[in-house]
Amino acid sequence: MANTLLTPTWVMRETARYFANSLRGVANFNRSYSDEYVQAGAKVGDTVKLRLPVQFEAVEGDTLVVQNLLERTVNIVLNRRRHVGFGWSSQQDTLEIQDVRDRYVQPAAETLANAYDRLAMADVYKSVYNAVGTLGTVPNNVLTYLQAKVKLLDFATPDSGIVAVLDPLGTATISNATATVFNPTGKISENWTSGQFANDQLGISKWFQDQNIPTFTSGTTTTATPLVNGAGQTGSSIISDGWGSGNTSLKKGDIITFGNVFAVNPLSKESTSRLHQFVLTADATDTTGAVTLSISPPIVTSGPLQNVTNAPADNAVITYWSMAAGGTQAATVSKQNLVFHPDAFASVMADLTMPNGGAKATRVSSRMLNVSMRYIEQYAITSDQNLNRIDILFGSAPIQERMAARVVQ
Repeated sequence: MANTLLTPTWVMRETARYFANSLRGVANFNRSYSDEYVQAGAKVGDTVKLRLPVQFEAVEGDTLVVQNLLERTVNIVLNRRRHVGFGWSSQQDTLEIQDVRDRYVQPAAETLANAYDRLAMADVYKSVYNAVGTLGTVPNNVLTYLQAKVKLLDFATPDSGIVAVLDPLGTATISNATATVFNPTGKISENWTSGQFANDQLGISKWFQDQNIPTFTSGTTTTATPLVNGAGQTGSSIISDGWGSGNTSLKKGDIITFGNVFAVNPLSKESTSRLHQFVLTADATDTTGAVTLSISPPIVTSGPLQNVTNAPADNAVITYWSMAAGGTQAATVSKQNLVFHPDAFASVMADLTMPNGGAKATRVSSRMLNVSMRYIEQYAITSDQNLNRIDILFGSAPIQERMAARVVQ
């Protein structure tokens, strides 16, 4: 029996609308619908290139100094493919439109949106090297979030458009902690009635509650005073020693600082007088107390990409999270809330190839919604079922990590 009511185009328009409205964290990324694959279609593993802003140095004096143009790009791999499949019999083909919307379209869209949001957040947070808060402790004062914004401003992030995406407990805690602090009273009322922190507070434009905030488990080390092993090291690999011999297991996403290595503003190149934080880009273990640390960003001490005042000295103290010298760090589970400018991250959806074989197929590719979704319907004569599937293909990546900070809890 032909489906005369539930046309593929109708289903896709409804699904795309629900899908876009269900996004939270990733909705605030720099999201671009890529039309590169409109004709040929995209496949898992295809790559989209995004161009980063060029950085310069301000040169003193009358004499012209022509600087090299350092064009940099970030690859976003379309590595995430998700779908929802469902079907109905020819007898169910007489369902009212509202029933179909409630029973099938909205749940399918919400499921896909949840998967997209969760995976996109998971794909970017471990790249963020700015962090505030204490592992395993939910922030309950405004200072933590003010410090998160300071991190962004130190790295020349635009002051407007900054968003915060928190898990429900983090949202509830900061709402309660500020219940009697803010004027006008309308903001307090909004916090109270919605249970969510109102927008335009603490210098942050928008606040979002998101159940898909990633969970991170830190690495571990026993009694240790980790130190830099060798002066003048730059780049993305630093040799260190002094870790708990045979009892150190560091994790990708852990945060460290080096003694007397201060961040510089990427535009002025002036010191912020605050230690630059670095994130580990790979797991590391030791057997002798010596560990080679893979870090981001790479240490750069001069030129247009300079990010620190100087390279670490030999025996410079390494602070691992907030562990004091001679202390220990246990594996700690922590939610990784994010405060960021949309240009910190990017997420791209692309058109999937259209199938052969007699199936009905359509696609919604919207630049306005930045969504690309494919819908396929095919009748199965053996079961008298109209089988349906909705597919999405996407990839997410950090593009300017300096514009983001993790608020750990």
